[in-house]
Amino acid sequence: MADEPLLETKDLTKRFGVRRAVDGVDLAVGSGEMLLITGPNGAGKTTLIRMIGTLIRPTSGTIRMAGQDKEDARARRRVLAYLSHDTCLYEHLTAGENLRFFGGLNGVRDTAVRTAEVLESVGLSGVEDRRVRAFSRGMKQRLAVARVLLGEPKLLLLDEPYTGLDPAGRRTLTGLLGDLKARGTSLLVITHLIEDCLPAADGICVMKTGRMISRISAAGRGAGEVLEEYEAAVAHG
Repeated sequence: MADEPLLETKDLTKRFGVRRAVDGVDLAVGSGEMLLITGPNGAGKTTLIRMIGTLIRPTSGTIRMAGQDKEDARARRRVLAYLSHDTCLYEHLTAGENLRFFGGLNGVRDTAVRTAEVLESVGLSGVEDRRVRAFSRGMKQRLAVARVLLGEPKLLLLDEPYTGLDPAGRRTLTGLLGDLKARGTSLLVITHLIEDCLPAADGICVMKTGRMISRISAAGRGAGEVLEEYEAAVAHG
């Protein structure tokens, strides 16, 4: 992992009127690191990664990517991808048609080649000509991940990607995220399902009332121990 974080936020704050949805968050994500962001409902998790993903502007504070001398939202947009719990796929189109459409929309070169590559990377080779409406929820989620991988992002932001998946689908998604991490992609994943994500995670960032109250090491630790530390952080944070 590089000495300089791939992504770093300093005193990041977002106000909506008098309410601070995110309150002075410092966060560092290394290259090839997978961090989970968790905490109670209303903790500010989605607002945080929407700011990182350039979807909303911070009220104050900074967000900087490695190699940038200053905060630059346009440059950040070129090296990250954001995936919400909505797959944003066109169900009447085939998997290949979806990927070629989004690839063309985002200026991806050789979309036919990239389509084949990303389908293979998410374990969907052979379904390029099948319509998405016939896919299971798990297959749609993997195709959505393929969609955001078209541009070869260095940082992938995922907001509750496990929503609606059965246990087998959650295991498949965790394996896919682990594979992406092994290839050097950095991941920030909002989830309440810590136990499902734990095999691929390096750390867990716990938020409460807009603040980052704890960062828990996850690598090589059992689920029971990690969940106990998480519950203690929320209770006392």
